[in-house]
Amino acid sequence: MGLFGGSSNDKKMDKEEKQLAKFMEKYQLEELDEKDLVVLQRIANDLVGNNFFKVGLAFSFAKAEEQAKVSYLSAMVEQNWMIIRQLSRLNKNIEAMNNKLSE
Repeated sequence: MGLFGGSSNDKKMDKEEKQLAKFMEKYQLEELDEKDLVVLQRIANDLVGNNFFKVGLAFSFAKAEEQAKVSYLSAMVEQNWMIIRQLSRLNKNIEAMNNKLSE
């Protein structure tokens, strides 16, 4: 336990939860199932590390082609989040239809 009431592990978990909440809000992923949140946490942590890489690349004297590749990959990540969100909505609609049919 830390000196002022909370352990550093608790503070780290709070920080990760805040980052996850911000990430979910940014990509509108609030409606994902609980079991998907574990995977989302790992992905969010990986992407935070990649953001530091992108910033470093922007300030370096990297070739324009390399910077373009990173930009295109970032756009693909954005598209993937949109697809995940849409698939989640579709899945919920299918489950609702199945529930109505089974009644």
